[in-house]
Amino acid sequence: MSEPTNEPPLVTRTDLPLVAPVAPAQTTRPRPGLLEAVVWCGLFVATQLLGAIIGTGVVFGTLMYSAADPKAFADEQLDGFGKAVDLKSEGERSPIPDEIGRSLASGMLAAQFASLGLILLVLPRRIGPDWARQIGLRRPHPLHVFLALLLVPAFMICADLIQTLFLWATGMKPPPVVKALNGVFGSFPWPLTALAVAVGPGVVEELWCRGFLGRGLCARYGIPVGVLFTAVLFAAMHLDPSQLVVITLMGLYLHFVYLAARSIWVPILLHATNNGLAILLALVLKVGDSQGNVEVPLAVHVLAFSLLLFGSVALWTSRAEIVPVRGAGNEPWQPESPGVSAPPDGVKMRLVYVAFSPAAVLCAVASFGALAVLLYQLSR
Repeated sequence: MSEPTNEPPLVTRTDLPLVAPVAPAQTTRPRPGLLEAVVWCGLFVATQLLGAIIGTGVVFGTLMYSAADPKAFADEQLDGFGKAVDLKSEGERSPIPDEIGRSLASGMLAAQFASLGLILLVLPRRIGPDWARQIGLRRPHPLHVFLALLLVPAFMICADLIQTLFLWATGMKPPPVVKALNGVFGSFPWPLTALAVAVGPGVVEELWCRGFLGRGLCARYGIPVGVLFTAVLFAAMHLDPSQLVVITLMGLYLHFVYLAARSIWVPILLHATNNGLAILLALVLKVGDSQGNVEVPLAVHVLAFSLLLFGSVALWTSRAEIVPVRGAGNEPWQPESPGVSAPPDGVKMRLVYVAFSPAAVLCAVASFGALAVLLYQLSR
């Protein structure tokens, strides 16, 4: 017979679960938030400045050491540049010397390539390997491409009116942009000029601001607040207080176009074409005075506003939306960030375009035609 033990009897607890509860998976909201976005903007500007300094230094150094007297060449160029940018001088300033202007233009071009390198380095790591799908790097609808090109003159004219009113109300004076552009790009090849001031900024600024920063800010703060934060950071990146308000408003409209099209190529097209047309008017057609100021009649502003209004309605009524595939049932997929992300492969949802408003498109085309005729008559 076995001896009794002093161990307590085995008691089974019925009030405890047999399987430990599993905590629900925590979904991470897209980044960046506001503070991180400010830091990323600083890094973007620093990258552009570094690229510009390196590009300018390489080209200027090459020109200097190919001169007969490098020291005299450098002294002459730098002295001329100092006189051209001297803000204390009264009256007409001397133009920027050709060689240093060519060097600065090369630096601006290098800044765009440096920014593109930063984008290709950061976006796949911060968004994910399918970053192109998430930011809407997809083929746009032909109607959206047509409307974006149609809106360019209205976009420019309305922005110019806002800038003029802002400068009048604040008494601020912008830097002599047109004269500086003539000095920097006057002897620079036209294809490289377009790449440096139109195509390059349009691509890198839209990918960085609307695609990267806007994605995180809209996901964290909602579309209205996120779009506003993105536009303010977009304006701050240009480092020009006299254009802070107008660039913020331009950023808001570019984001509206982005949300309507769900393709980042549409705001890129509008941004790049706006910059390209502005540089064309300043350097080739030489429209306006030395500051780029142009007297625009009221009728032009009315037609430009009409074109902007009807074009915006046409864009929104033809916007892209995500809908379930018919007969496939509901899928649990939700966009990673509100507004532009498209369904990945294997999800029973698809991207469709809402039926556009023919009346809005026709009114936009009519406004564009009337504006073109009026501008042609004024230019004669």
